[in-house]
Amino acid sequence: MFDALNALVAAGVPEERILGVTENTDEESDTDLWCPKYGIPFENTGNVVVVHTHKTRKAPPQFAAAFVTADTRADLNGLVKRTLGVSKVSFAPIAAAVEATGMESGGMSPIGLPSGWPLLIDRRIIGIPRLYLGSGIRPSKLVVDGSIFADIPGAELVDGLGKPRS
Repeated sequence: MFDALNALVAAGVPEERILGVTENTDEESDTDLWCPKYGIPFENTGNVVVVHTHKTRKAPPQFAAAFVTADTRADLNGLVKRTLGVSKVSFAPIAAAVEATGMESGGMSPIGLPSGWPLLIDRRIIGIPRLYLGSGIRPSKLVVDGSIFADIPGAELVDGLGKPRS
């Protein structure tokens, strides 16, 4: 993660948008446990979803990621599918996502994903001044100004990407 953050700064992302790192136990890293324990609103916490996309139903899968606030769910079969121009979107198998990203399941981050992966970001995220997200490992969260995602190379901001949780 340190290398990915340094690469962003080297690419011109203002360093002051990187606010810090929190610590937690591995067991409490799940957002649904972490937010209430530390008093952080779900709408100030981001979750990345690693998916497989298929250009056609029989085409081999390609990786992509969607990043939404924890009070929402990524609209995979609607906006993600249409924005990426694919015929099918499904959750990537956990083992495949871990191997492809080098990150731990439950600690995935939209920062540091492999280059070339499509990264869709819910536009609401850039307006969150103190955003908590995966750090690549389970026992910590990265804290950033959400506006950092307006400058992530290759990221695409999408209105309404996260749909309210039911």
